[in-house]
Amino acid sequence: MADIKPKISLGLPVYNESEFLDETILSLEKQTYENIEIIAIDNGSDDDSYEKLEKYSQGDKRIKIFKNDENIGLSNNFNLIFKKSTGKYFVWIGAHDRYNRNFVEELLKTITSSKNISLVFSNVSNIDKNSQTINHKKNTGFQLLNNNSLLRLLKLPWMIRGSGDIVMGMFDSEILKKTTLFSDSVLWADVFLIYQISKLGKIIRVDEVLRDRRYFRDEEEHFETWESKYKKLTSRFRSPREIGNRKPGLSLYFPVLFMCWNIFYELGIKKFYNPINIIVSIYLITIFLLKRRAALWIDIKTYFSKS
Repeated sequence: MADIKPKISLGLPVYNESEFLDETILSLEKQTYENIEIIAIDNGSDDDSYEKLEKYSQGDKRIKIFKNDENIGLSNNFNLIFKKSTGKYFVWIGAHDRYNRNFVEELLKTITSSKNISLVFSNVSNIDKNSQTINHKKNTGFQLLNNNSLLRLLKLPWMIRGSGDIVMGMFDSEILKKTTLFSDSVLWADVFLIYQISKLGKIIRVDEVLRDRRYFRDEEEHFETWESKYKKLTSRFRSPREIGNRKPGLSLYFPVLFMCWNIFYELGIKKFYNPINIIVSIYLITIFLLKRRAALWIDIKTYFSKS
């Protein structure tokens, strides 16, 4: 018998999110679709984030909370949350964002509207640290509506943008299990996940604004040059917040090259019996390198200037 009201898992990774956590959880508790589980994992916060999670879990049995003994890194915490989920569909939740009451209901309606859909997301509004609206509607991301996986991958590198918003949408859990989730050796872990998901099913955008994305960190300010912004991004990529207590390896100093390797391995040679996969992966790598050639040069200069 078909599951008329499937369970939806909302994964809430938390690291020093106390300032905005109340707004986020309250917006999840008020969802019009009630068959949800909220899985929250505190990743070694040194503020009172976990205490707030405890308070909400005591009042709502749908909230399941966990606490890592140490900071395991951003990507690993995101992945651990998914592994603990039990829903037919899954959503990663931004612990400083707000969600419209019909966020879950509308995404579920779309992802179940037809077959071969791997991911559904919505347009967003932007808010600041004071919850004031910066932008009422941001048309984010892109759609891949072809049923054929080859056509989706051929279109992907020319369309890809807004991956950070797209991966905060609703995934089919069984399809998501076929990916590497968020790779902790890839700077653009969200982009790499989109590459994999694009091969496995259609990506659809809901036009309605269903999430308020909050901008509040210093690194989200404007930079004088693109190079300074990129250096800040790669520096944060190697910080304890991102990788936990481990030391940054070579892959974290050459993100462009290791992104290319991951594309080649996961989309190309992992299923070596299909030569088309190899050809497509080389096509994707070539375009990625052309678009990121300036970043690759910065990686090389930065690494050898430190050597």
